[in-house]
Amino acid sequence: MQEPGMLAGVLVVDASQLLPGPWAAQVLGDMGAEVVKVEPPGGDGARSIRGDLFAATNRNKRSVVIDLKSDEGRTEFLDLVRGADVVIEGYRPGVVERLGIGYDDVRGVNPGIVYCSVSGYGRDRPDSLVPGHDVNYLAKSGMLSFSGHWGEEPRRPGSPMADLGSASYAAVSIVAALFDRTRSGEGCHLDVSMTDVMASWAAARGGRRLERTADDRSHLYPTNDTFATSDGRWIALGAVEERFWEATRHVLATVEPDLASDRFSGLEARLQHGDELHELVHRAFAQHDLDTWLELFADTDAPVSPVLSLAEAAERELATDSGLVQCLDDERHVVFPVRRNGTVIGQLRSASPALEDTARG
Repeated sequence: MQEPGMLAGVLVVDASQLLPGPWAAQVLGDMGAEVVKVEPPGGDGARSIRGDLFAATNRNKRSVVIDLKSDEGRTEFLDLVRGADVVIEGYRPGVVERLGIGYDDVRGVNPGIVYCSVSGYGRDRPDSLVPGHDVNYLAKSGMLSFSGHWGEEPRRPGSPMADLGSASYAAVSIVAALFDRTRSGEGCHLDVSMTDVMASWAAARGGRRLERTADDRSHLYPTNDTFATSDGRWIALGAVEERFWEATRHVLATVEPDLASDRFSGLEARLQHGDELHELVHRAFAQHDLDTWLELFADTDAPVSPVLSLAEAAERELATDSGLVQCLDDERHVVFPVRRNGTVIGQLRSASPALEDTARG
């Protein structure tokens, strides 16, 4: 029998769709909150998006269908949130007010509500009504200007960083607001801008005056990258500190002797000759397959890892029975991963819900 989660007794009404809002609500559900997902007739748009997005973002929830465009639906929604602790919405700014379910409307029936709005640019900003997706928020925040690879132009990451980052900030802010409510007795309106969240992450690369650019490559190291092996697999090398580089090149020099040169001794030398060094490391890794390299590095203090697929990573976690990957109803989920006293906090109590058969309102 599962233990009650850390947020047991908290009721969350998730009126959002697609990824950021639902992911934030799912995090709270993983930690024990009861989450009611409000879907329009026809369901969350994520149900029809390829890649099983709905299943990945809506575990530990039950679904109700409410037509928020109708007077009856608005009344039912306000009845639902009357007893809630949290409301999450992800509409374009102004929509919830027009529907009559905005913060002031909800606060009118529940003064202690923690109401969280997640949008691309924030509620009261010049770009508030401009459409966008993850790549747009990355672009306008400065995050997309920094390349993650030596000698390459910036590219968008494979995971939706703005969506997931803003969802994480939303969840943290909600928990903080619930704690603050225990002292003040008051709820609040949280306004999460995905662009602002990414700007806060980009600041980690911008220096103390936020003036650094990708051109100076101060955030990159030629020996901190991914490299192809001879079998078409990839290996990740994180040799930033000198001791890690020395352990690495001791192995790589067996197939690429030039790497033993004094030109690559010391951080300044590595950076000065970075383009040449990066190419030599590429050439070295291309001479053996992935398994051979992992064997050669096994007894060294070099930060080398295989680039795994998600399926491979999940299988590894299942094999170790760590509790991180949990299974139910033919679905696998990576739950909220933080461990409390050695046990993963996240619990998979229910898989993604079926759409309620009859629309309300």
